[in-house]
Amino acid sequence: MRFRLLLLFTLLFSSLAIQAQEYLRMIDAGTYKVQDIIDSAEAHFEGKDKGRGTGYKQYKRWEYNALRMVQEDGYLASNADRLRELENWNAYVNNTAENRMVLPDSWQEMGPDNWNATSGWNPGVGRITSVAIEEGNENHIIVGANTGGVWRTTDGAQSWTPLNDYFSNMKVYAVAMDPTDANTYFFGATNGDIFKSTDAGATWSLLATIGNSVVNRILIHPTNSDIMFATAENVGIYATTDGGATWTTAVSDSRGYDLEFKPGDPSVVYASGTGFHKSTDGGATFTTIGGFTTGPKMIGVSAANPEVVYVVEAFQNRFGGFYSSVDGGNTFTKLNHGNKNYFGYSTTGNDNNGQAPRDMAIAVNPLDANEVHIAGILSWRSMDAGVTFEITSDWVPANAAAQNIGYCHADIDDMLFHGTTLYAVTDGGIFKAENTATINASYFEDLTEGLGIRQFYKIGISQTEDVVVSGGSQDNGTSFYTSSTGWRDWIGADGMETFIDKDNTNFMYGTSQFGQLYRTQNGGNSLIQINEPGTGSGNWVTPFEQDPTVQNSIYVGYNRVYKSANLGASWTPISQNFGGNLNNLKIYERNNQIMYASRGALMYRTTDGGATDWEQVGIPGGLINSIAIHPVDPNKIAVATTSANKVMVSEDGGDTWSSYNLNLPNFSALAVVWQNNSKDGLYLGMDYGIYYIDNTFTEWQPYSNLLPNVQINELEINYENGMIYAGSYGRGLWVSPVVEGTMGVSKNTFESTVSIYPNPADSQITLGLQNPINAEIRIFDISGKLLMYQADAYIANKYTMDVSSLNSGVYFVRLNTTAGTAIKKLVIN
Repeated sequence: MRFRLLLLFTLLFSSLAIQAQEYLRMIDAGTYKVQDIIDSAEAHFEGKDKGRGTGYKQYKRWEYNALRMVQEDGYLASNADRLRELENWNAYVNNTAENRMVLPDSWQEMGPDNWNATSGWNPGVGRITSVAIEEGNENHIIVGANTGGVWRTTDGAQSWTPLNDYFSNMKVYAVAMDPTDANTYFFGATNGDIFKSTDAGATWSLLATIGNSVVNRILIHPTNSDIMFATAENVGIYATTDGGATWTTAVSDSRGYDLEFKPGDPSVVYASGTGFHKSTDGGATFTTIGGFTTGPKMIGVSAANPEVVYVVEAFQNRFGGFYSSVDGGNTFTKLNHGNKNYFGYSTTGNDNNGQAPRDMAIAVNPLDANEVHIAGILSWRSMDAGVTFEITSDWVPANAAAQNIGYCHADIDDMLFHGTTLYAVTDGGIFKAENTATINASYFEDLTEGLGIRQFYKIGISQTEDVVVSGGSQDNGTSFYTSSTGWRDWIGADGMETFIDKDNTNFMYGTSQFGQLYRTQNGGNSLIQINEPGTGSGNWVTPFEQDPTVQNSIYVGYNRVYKSANLGASWTPISQNFGGNLNNLKIYERNNQIMYASRGALMYRTTDGGATDWEQVGIPGGLINSIAIHPVDPNKIAVATTSANKVMVSEDGGDTWSSYNLNLPNFSALAVVWQNNSKDGLYLGMDYGIYYIDNTFTEWQPYSNLLPNVQINELEINYENGMIYAGSYGRGLWVSPVVEGTMGVSKNTFESTVSIYPNPADSQITLGLQNPINAEIRIFDISGKLLMYQADAYIANKYTMDVSSLNSGVYFVRLNTTAGTAIKKLVIN
């Protein structure tokens, strides 16, 4: 009877767990409407705790981005859709190059690529999801950044190079390196997509699609790279024996988390999902091993004793158990850890938090099978085969120093040993521990410096010649930049809207998720938390603005607009209740009585500073992602929307709208800003590229020279230095000159200095330039597919390229330089 009750409870728990994950499965599948997923998630979280470790924060992050990128049919575009559209746009740009006028776009990366905590409490550079290291060469490392692409170092992290800035997919969850060819890389993305590069990451192609879920692990046979395994997190475990041309389900499991070969014997394969599985015939068949619950599992093995296998298991989002096998994974013993929770925030293991399986890892020293490391939000070490664990790091630098343990950014996605060096990939970067035997304050070393992977939600800039920029980012708080100090971190958590005080750049304002408000009055050296008005809770990214004319006055948008005239000490509502939280709020820079706000597809306007109810104006169509008010005409407004029209412009304060879609590619319109350059200059940031139009053009012009194919969340113009700043979601901050109001556009003089010979060509071409310059070189076919890419090529008057890999046909060679862009047609015999 006791067994039957236990079995009933286990089946019931398994059923509830699967139901609880339904919205996650729907997200991964890519076949559900965004609103259907939102309905499923809201039903799941209704009446439940939404605090740390519940998954609610991760869901709201997804919801925010999904609602900004949803198509008119209610679905999100697939990776394949985006790739086709990017290739179409490249083909358009190449074919129209001869008639395009020159513009001054020349984007430069501003970082941050390191961290410097002031009053911030969880400093880091950006989110890393995976790492792969060449066997026998610890200097050759590739890492995957969540939305920042794949990066490589060949000098042991002294310098880093981005590898797929100009590919269509920068969402990376797993990376792998072919053990038989260190120039062949793989990365796993969303929707089950696996991409492959055979030229050390210069170009990528889609290898396969498995399971319509996040690909979070790729395992390659050590001597036969035709044999590979991969996990699709919310779908299962897959295998290929032909190098990835075809994939089959390797084992019956509804989830896929981890994969390992038995050290020294790749005919034995371990795999985990809801169950633990073992194969003794190279993965042809698997046996499910009992003794576990259905929680997510990660696997640890060591060459020091191949018969020892460890499994760490989650219970919901927390630590669930640690298991040990001494017979090669045939049977397991669960070790007794009482009520300890090694996946939470507590350095003593005494809380109920955790973010498993997202933050859940295990690694075993290859020279000592008794040395086991596990991680969730923090990291832990055992020297007695998992019987006991001790803390090795904390997620707050000051707390770590006080406890004489290492600082490692919170939320550890993976851990691995290379030799006796332990690597940890986290939401703040990649860390390593060379001496894992001694725990002290310098236990972990941050290797992330040089990786420009910050995921900015919003940025704010000063109108000063020596510009100050503040940016709020995912998982790494809010940081600010000045030319004298570089980047410094001043708020923790997830950083959102932020701005620099117009009268004193030592005063800065910022928010974290759901509209928690902060202020610094001394350049980030200390932090003041501002009391929130009303409900005190806004959207994931809450509108927060400064009065453009009155000192010390600020505004925040929750379900009402609130105004404070005393730096946030007290607040007054200046609007009616809008029936839901606002997404956008903008104030006309010359008259603080004129404001626009939006919630979903609805837009509102006030012309009396909110003394009377705000008026609902005409609906431009689609959800509104961004509002821009013209600098000299408050009735001229532009909005970036999710509709097929992308950008809509009104000349009468929002009563009527005109489409500005024109020749825009079918990407997501995310950020708009007008420029006061006498020509009604308008810039648009999309999830691929930046575009410009003014009243001298009948079509949008590409404005993306030297800019990666990264999501652009916000654009700001500094009129004192004549620069436009772009906050990207995955590649940090970028800056370029603006289009000058008095500058007449002319033919591209740089292009006339570039020559290609011979043309037609056979196996080799030479690029000739009048003056030496660094260039990015790309070769496209006529459909817009990128076939060859060389970054940082130094062209000293001439530069020779091997094009023997190209078939006969017509191609386009594109050079991107600080002097401009040149596109030349090339014929291969």
